[in-house]
Amino acid sequence: MRVAVAERRDPAGLDVGAIYRAHAPFVARCIERLVGAGAHVDDVLQEVFVVAFKNRGRFDPSRASVTTWLYGISANLCRRHRRGSFRFGRLQERVAAEPVSAAPMLAPDEALEREQSVALVYEAMQKLPFKQREVFALYELEGLDGAAIANMVGVPVGTVWTRLHHARQAFEKSVRRRIAAEGQP
Repeated sequence: MRVAVAERRDPAGLDVGAIYRAHAPFVARCIERLVGAGAHVDDVLQEVFVVAFKNRGRFDPSRASVTTWLYGISANLCRRHRRGSFRFGRLQERVAAEPVSAAPMLAPDEALEREQSVALVYEAMQKLPFKQREVFALYELEGLDGAAIANMVGVPVGTVWTRLHHARQAFEKSVRRRIAAEGQP
């Protein structure tokens, strides 16, 4: 009986719990890639679903998919988080806290090299402007196509490709600078 009452109050008929189970991993990856790894990712993730729950009556499936809707909420909260916090100086702590996959054990030197590569990628991504970083993360790391990204971010597809182009250039320049700096004594 409670379910029927909840459905009558919720015009969209959304089960936010089911949506969380289905989409939380994607949303969490997006948040981490937009604001950096750390304990704050869980906080922002939780806030995304609190906002989704509060606004579930406003969700219009004819305008956007659930993924697009959640991404929009996530991007807005990430922007707010970035404006209010500059805790990105502790990059090494964040990279060390990243979960290790079930990949075969690497030799210590290979593991160190992989850690350094991951740190380099995250550092270069954090230097990108937010709009470029979000497109870069969604395309390069999430594997989404340009149309899906345009829908999620709310810009024309051409803008997605422009931002991706500029993000790739800035990313490559940042990585090259860092590698050159490390190569010198």
